[in-house]
Formats: sequence, structure tokens, C-alpha cells
Amino acid sequence: MEGFYVEVIGSRSFASIWYWIVFAVVWTRTTHWTLGVPYEDARSASALGGQYSEDFETQIEINVRKTLLVFESHSTFYTACAAFLLGTVFTLGFYFDLELMQAVFLLVCPLTIVSALSIHLAQRLRDENMRDVALIKAYIWHRRVKQAIGAFSIFFAAFWGVSQTLFSPYASGL
Repeated sequence: MEGFYVEVIGSRSFASIWYWIVFAVVWTRTTHWTLGVPYEDARSASALGGQYSEDFETQIEINVRKTLLVFESHSTFYTACAAFLLGTVFTLGFYFDLELMQAVFLLVCPLTIVSALSIHLAQRLRDENMRDVALIKAYIWHRRVKQAIGAFSIFFAAFWGVSQTLFSPYASGL
């Protein structure tokens, strides 16, 4: 049973295929959906217009309202919880040198930044009452920013994981 644990579920996060599968799935889903609306809907609205554009605007409007209702009513609590959890995971990972917590931090910290940017976009869309081309441009720009953050996150996590794997005291046993 120990061989199974070490090979499949082991706590060496950066050396585990499961960590990288989760990492890839999370970032794929995150960049595909912006404010709860899939990218295909923005492309259809941009290319075909008409009813597709109206549907896209309606979906964005509904999700902006939902996002801001939840966040603005509890923003202090959510911010405090996120800061506490990120600080705890960072301390456990990098001060106490727990690889699992390092892996969690390298996944969750960029997602927190993306969430903050999404909330900012939702507030901007509500305040500026964007429609048509301006709404689609803002949506696509936000998606590209998320993709850039995701690409940098994956690159940095891979770099950190390789350095942890190569320079760990257990590297000779791999």
C-alpha cells in the first residue's frame, strides 16, 4: 500500500502528475469563463451580432449583478479571509518549507489576483454601463490578462517545482 501512496498520491506535489493535471484544468476553466460567460458567446456576439449580442449582454448583466451582490455585501469578510488563508499557506509553504503548501500557494495566489480583477471588471461594467463593442472589447481584454497571468503562473510553478525537485534532499531517491 505504501508504494501506491508514494507513486500516486504522494505529498511531493511538484513531482506528482495529479498536481499538474489540476493546475492545467483550473487555468483552462479560469481563462475560458469570464464573469460566468464562456468565450464562445463573446466570439458569437462579435462575429454575428443581433440576438447573439443581446444574449451576451444579458448574460454579462446577470452575472455582474450576482458577483457584485455577493462581494459588496461581504467584501471586508472575504478580503480578510483571503488574506489570512494566503498568509497562512505562504508561511507554511515557504517559511516551514512544506512543499504541498508551496504548491497550493502557487496555484491559489494568481487565482486570487484574477478574482480581484474580475470583481474590478464587474464594477467597471456596472458603473460605465458598457454595451455592444465596448463590452466585448472589455471582456476580451480581461480574458487576455487572465491568460497572461495563467501563463506566467504555470511557468513560475514549473520553474519552482523543478528547482524543488532537483535540489531537495530526496532528489537522489527519485
